[in-house]
Amino acid sequence: MVKQMEDRHSIWIRIFHWSNMIAITMLTLTGFYIHAPQTFRLFSNMDTPRTLHFAMAYVLLFGVIGRVYYAIVAKDAHNLVFRPVRDTLWMPSLIKYYLFMTDEHPYYGKYNPGQRGMYTGLLVFVIIMVMTGFVMYKPNTFMFMSSWFGGYITARLIHYVLTWIILLCVMVHLYLDFAEGLPGIKSIFTGKIPVGFHHGPDQEESH
Repeated sequence: MVKQMEDRHSIWIRIFHWSNMIAITMLTLTGFYIHAPQTFRLFSNMDTPRTLHFAMAYVLLFGVIGRVYYAIVAKDAHNLVFRPVRDTLWMPSLIKYYLFMTDEHPYYGKYNPGQRGMYTGLLVFVIIMVMTGFVMYKPNTFMFMSSWFGGYITARLIHYVLTWIILLCVMVHLYLDFAEGLPGIKSIFTGKIPVGFHHGPDQEESH
């Protein structure tokens, strides 16, 4: 029997998702090389990774701006923005499911509280990463911005720490996707998901 499918991700959401994924991957690889070329021997010279790093920074910036714009135009923003009170209250049931302590998959809307928290946090992190990146690239030109972070050294430290935080978010994101099941993973390629895939109680209706 062929499963009935429903729309989950529009073509624009999928385009922004994959462009941002490629940008974050390349930024991470080139960033580690620029930070420690003797340890991360990924390139034969410094020019290539530096060029790629700044090119991918612009790709990520435009991807994030495009996703935010789409969220507003398509009235999708409520799916992405973390709601501190309600989403915090829903977090225990989410944790129980993803730690395999229950088979019940509550329905929180298109994205669960953890995903909304991650998307909201990543938006803030990307803005800070871009700002600190410019400080590191042109410290004299962006000296005024450097003072916002407590100086050049602090800006560089923030940039480095946020790299690891974003990497951690990506790993958690992948774990949650695989724990949710193959249909959820397929949906970011096809845009479709089986009807009734989220079969648990609707948390929106119960609050």
